[in-house]
Amino acid sequence: MKINNLVRKSISEAMGVMIFVTSIVAANFNPTFHNLALASTLAVMILLTAGVSGGHLNPAVSFFFFARKEINLSTLVSYWIAQLSGAALGLYLGFALSGSAVEAITAPAGISANAVFIGELFSTTVLVVIIHRLASTKRAQLIPVAVGLWVLAASTFTVTGAQANPAVTFALMLRDGFSQGNLGIVLAEFAGALLALLYILLLDEKIKKSKKKK
Repeated sequence: MKINNLVRKSISEAMGVMIFVTSIVAANFNPTFHNLALASTLAVMILLTAGVSGGHLNPAVSFFFFARKEINLSTLVSYWIAQLSGAALGLYLGFALSGSAVEAITAPAGISANAVFIGELFSTTVLVVIIHRLASTKRAQLIPVAVGLWVLAASTFTVTGAQANPAVTFALMLRDGFSQGNLGIVLAEFAGALLALLYILLLDEKIKKSKKKK
C-alpha cells in the first residue's frame, strides 16, 4: 500500500514517542529500574525510527532542525502533531499496562522553580548538541546510544528527571493539569534547543570554517 512520505514519517514519530512515553508511565510503577528502562526504550525507538523520520521523537529536536532549515514548516507541524498525539496515547497505554487509572500526581513540596528550569534547559541543550555533533561528523549511528546514556545520566541529577522533551511534558500535563510549572518546563526545553543552536552557530561552525581555511 502506497502512503504519503510525510504521513509515513509522522506515523513513525507518533509510534516512537508513544512507546517511549509508555515506558515512562508504566515503569513508574516499578521504580527499581525506571531510569534505565526509559533511557533504553528511547535509544531503541531512535534506532528504529531514524531511517524513516530521522528519529526526532522530540518537538524541541524537530524545532532545532527546522531552525537549521533541515526540515520545512509542514514537516515541523506534522511532526509536532504526531509527537503530541503519540505522547497522549503513550500516557494511557502506560496506565493500561500498569492497571491503574490516569490520575494527577502532586509534585513533592520544596522543589525550586529555578532548579526545574535550569535542569530542563541544561539537559535539553546538551541533548540537542549531542545529536547535532554526531550527525554532522558522520557518526549518526551512535546517536541512539549517546542519547540514551545522556538521558540516563541527566535523569539522576535534575529534579525533573531530565524530561528534555516537550512531548513527554505534554503527557504529564494531561495527567497533572496544565500548570504554570509545566508550561515553564516546556519553555525551558525549547529555550534549550535555541541555546544549542546558538552554541553551534557561534562555536561549532566557526571551528569548522577555520579548519577549512587552513
